[in-house]
Amino acid sequence: MKINIGIFQYEMQDEIPLEKIGRLETQLNNNPQLDLVVCPELFISGYGSFEKIQQYSETSDGKYANRISSLAIETNTAIIYGYPEISDDRLFNSAQLFDSLGLSMANHRKKMLPPTADESKIFTPGQDSSIVSISGIKIAIVICYELEFPELIRDLAMQDVQLIICPTGQSSNWPAAAIHNCRTRAFENGIFVAYANSTGKLNNINFMGGSKIIGPDGIDLVSAEQGEKLICTEIDTDDILLVREKLPYLDDSRKLY
Repeated sequence: MKINIGIFQYEMQDEIPLEKIGRLETQLNNNPQLDLVVCPELFISGYGSFEKIQQYSETSDGKYANRISSLAIETNTAIIYGYPEISDDRLFNSAQLFDSLGLSMANHRKKMLPPTADESKIFTPGQDSSIVSISGIKIAIVICYELEFPELIRDLAMQDVQLIICPTGQSSNWPAAAIHNCRTRAFENGIFVAYANSTGKLNNINFMGGSKIIGPDGIDLVSAEQGEKLICTEIDTDDILLVREKLPYLDDSRKLY
């Protein structure tokens, strides 16, 4: 199975959500061949400001969700984006996936919340994994810190997930996550990883960029480095079989249990 996937590496700035979505729309109109595009963690509100998180929090079918849904239909592209979700008076750090028909396929609530930027105080942890299929490819959504737990990603790979989608808000204070961890998760499981970060500086946080799409051999297929841009590539799940024939990590890991 093949899919054309893109990452919108957004440059953080103080602007309203509809302006951010407008930037995404411009990029998608310039890249009409995409099947799926991934936006960073808390794309709608920005990361690091509790005031903005509260201001722009909404339900999974709120105003900004509806605009993203419409954009997915207009561009015939599935879209994953991060946002602060309000539900039953609780806040979640969530990432929602709309398919190309504008239908919500998944709404992942971040389960692992770090102390960074008071996430563990602001948000309620989610409970469930989020696994869906797009164009015949089995996909799981994780958010930022969750990718740094090899146990979590191994469990998803054991469920035959072929592509990990990871919206993130990684700062330059912890470069190992963006430089090493995401590539290691791909390599040690023989899967694809799409790591979507922000760039620029906002709320006294320097977002390091470095968004990338990684093959099952742990090598970047495409990387954004710095600056706002959309990067894209085609992934082919046949590559997973080729890698696992040489490095059967998943099969051998079962021997540990």
